[in-house]
Amino acid sequence: MRNTVITGVCVALSFGAVQAQAQIAVSSNDHKITQANGVNTNVTNPPPDSITIVDLGALPVKVLGTVSNVPGSVVGPPLSVAITPDESIALVASSSKIDPADPTKLVPDDRVTVIDLKDRKILDTLNTGPGAAGIFVTKDGKRAYVANRMAGSISILSIDGKQVKVLKTVPLMDAKTLLSHMAVSPDGSTGVVTRNGDAKVELMKLGGDNITSSAVLDVAPRPYAVSVTPDGKTAVVASLGDPKANGILTVIDLAGGGKTAHTADIGHESLEGMMMSSDGKWIAGVAHAGSTRPKDAPQYKPNGMVVMYRLDGNTLTKVSEAPIGGWSQGVSFSRDGSALVVGNMNQKNMQVFKNDNGKLTDTGQTIDTVGGSAAVRASTDR
Repeated sequence: MRNTVITGVCVALSFGAVQAQAQIAVSSNDHKITQANGVNTNVTNPPPDSITIVDLGALPVKVLGTVSNVPGSVVGPPLSVAITPDESIALVASSSKIDPADPTKLVPDDRVTVIDLKDRKILDTLNTGPGAAGIFVTKDGKRAYVANRMAGSISILSIDGKQVKVLKTVPLMDAKTLLSHMAVSPDGSTGVVTRNGDAKVELMKLGGDNITSSAVLDVAPRPYAVSVTPDGKTAVVASLGDPKANGILTVIDLAGGGKTAHTADIGHESLEGMMMSSDGKWIAGVAHAGSTRPKDAPQYKPNGMVVMYRLDGNTLTKVSEAPIGGWSQGVSFSRDGSALVVGNMNQKNMQVFKNDNGKLTDTGQTIDTVGGSAAVRASTDR
């Protein structure tokens, strides 16, 4: 894996200017943990966690800057960063931190950092609940929901310009369910919650500052990421799968009362991250694919895989895949879906791909994130 940012006129011409409008994406970088031969270890006296801010508006992707001292964590779903629709602020959650009493261990964290993306500075730090993980900002940019993975709760945040406040934290279920993320329909009325601990998805009715359960569905083991289509009719859930099996995508028909409509075996183990393009047409999944196994394990492979599916109504069709780094996490689309970036923990970088009507092409560009890229999100990612 290359670990440099590719620049230059010739490279830009060969990639082509696929977008004309700027689009910010943010990678949350975990500096605390490293992995060797399938074993995770805390770094001794690590530097502070950070974020990397990039512009997906054209290829090659442009690095806009970095902000240090932004707590983040690879523990939990790679959805712990979110950007408001106007791209003024980013929210970054930290699900775990180094145990002050034992630096070889991690303990739950509850911090959400608010970052001014224009001035690239920290505005505030909020406390939500233990294991603050997946974050979702509503389409109107006025609310954010934080899944507190170690508490079984969701914190509701109000957003007014660059002012962000915790309105309330709603206890919803036992902490053992590992409530990991909630995606929200465009009209703000429905939430789709992943329960990583008991292989379920829970549909929620949202109104004002209230969250109430409306249905519980069984899905493949260890669901993490979930996205809702722009019309609010369909949700797609990504499950890491059984440790001895492949990752699974599950399509839920929200318009039809919240029933499972389709499932797809991605052909690779540990489906860690997933994102839907802003038009609802493409689903990109990030699989460890054996890259986190010890090298002497039969399942070991040196690289993970990014897989691309086309979503037509309630049906998924696999169209392409490409190798990525190891212990890879999140994925983010450009606004028009013609480019995407994948975050690699082991290589400490983001990898850039072109999407040509479903065909993935590695551009050769990698963006150094210094710490492991634990989560990545663009303003249009849902």
